[in-house]
Amino acid sequence: MPFAKRIVEPPLLCRNHIPNDEGLLFEDLCSINNVVLSRTLRQLSDLARHACSLFQELENDILHTNQRVWVLQNKIGQIQQTACALDPKKEAVRKYTKNPPSYPLKKKHHPLIHT
Repeated sequence: MPFAKRIVEPPLLCRNHIPNDEGLLFEDLCSINNVVLSRTLRQLSDLARHACSLFQELENDILHTNQRVWVLQNKIGQIQQTACALDPKKEAVRKYTKNPPSYPLKKKHHPLIHT
């Protein structure tokens, strides 16, 4: 189950909690536009920072997976070389009957030896 690493919530762009001396939040429409634009840019920069962090984590995960795949590929190559080097005529191969013995095998006691 993935865990939440980042919590991103949009801030209120047009709200201001600190009024000026006269009790007005903003003096004119131009100041409102400036505040909204600056907060929008700040929110976009935060979003870009989160996206950059996500892509860096993704890149690190991909590089780690790539290294693991290379290690496995090398092991498989070594096993293939070892298997190709084996001569089937020189290697002893056990022959099994049609009905293999049931496991665990029971010990056969020698008739003359009592334990």
